[in-house]
Amino acid sequence: MAYKVLGDRIKKIRLENNMTQQEFAEALGYTHKSMINKIETGQTDISFDKVIMLILTFKVNANEFLDMSLSEAAEIMNKADKADKPDYRKIHPLKSRDESVVYVKPTIIDNPNIIVGEYTYFDGQNFQRHVTHHYDFIGDKLIIGKFCQIGRGVEFIMNGANHQMNSVSTYPFYIFNGWKQDPPKKEDLPYKGDTVIGNDVWIGQNVTFLPGVHVGDGCIIGANAVVGSDIPPYSIVVGNPARVIRKRFDDEMIELLEKLEWWNKTTEKIQKIIPLLSNSDLTYVKEEIKCILDRDNPL
Repeated sequence: MAYKVLGDRIKKIRLENNMTQQEFAEALGYTHKSMINKIETGQTDISFDKVIMLILTFKVNANEFLDMSLSEAAEIMNKADKADKPDYRKIHPLKSRDESVVYVKPTIIDNPNIIVGEYTYFDGQNFQRHVTHHYDFIGDKLIIGKFCQIGRGVEFIMNGANHQMNSVSTYPFYIFNGWKQDPPKKEDLPYKGDTVIGNDVWIGQNVTFLPGVHVGDGCIIGANAVVGSDIPPYSIVVGNPARVIRKRFDDEMIELLEKLEWWNKTTEKIQKIIPLLSNSDLTYVKEEIKCILDRDNPL
């Protein structure tokens, strides 16, 4: 079928349902009306799965688009839904099949001191090479929550990078051949503890984390920042040293989000609330979260 003929039919369905291009785009799983505009004007085709969704959502005659019945279309869509589920075990998860971005969790090999939550991704390869000075004899852990977004070039410097600072020289003679020095006692090293990154944290490119910092849920870390101190939840930080420039939301919203803990819900429940999580009408979102919490935790 010619793109223009197909586009005209799709436009007719949209207008019959009194929908804007943006509303129609969202109903078919697109994020922006530009795709609908391209389809309606014959600039591009519509994928097979979207045709099936169109048929089922708007109860149109399947024969206008496909040589199959509505029930056959429903069966195909059901099979597609079952096959296309979020899977944190996939190393390369992008729909575009671009392999430059990876889910981190399945890439961690033989290192119990790096703990990464489900669906956290990294823009790059060999994530473990970006965790430096991480020595077993020190025992510190890097703990990263779920659904974090880690930009290219991010580095996590662990406690093994610290030198003895309570002595005249900071030079680590003991690690080099030919020099006679006993390793310093653990208590003589500036041990900062585990490095902990919360959930749904967006980390910009080339950010560096110093040992032992704790970053709260929902933070945004600006590109090239050097994080050397703890950051409260839902803060935006930039600079070297990184500093909080503002909170993302008011205190009530932050408290509600911390109670909601959407990242700990099942994939099915997360799928249902994605429109809420991506809604910019924060007044509406706040009230909806209250309803969800009331429903999940009745008095």
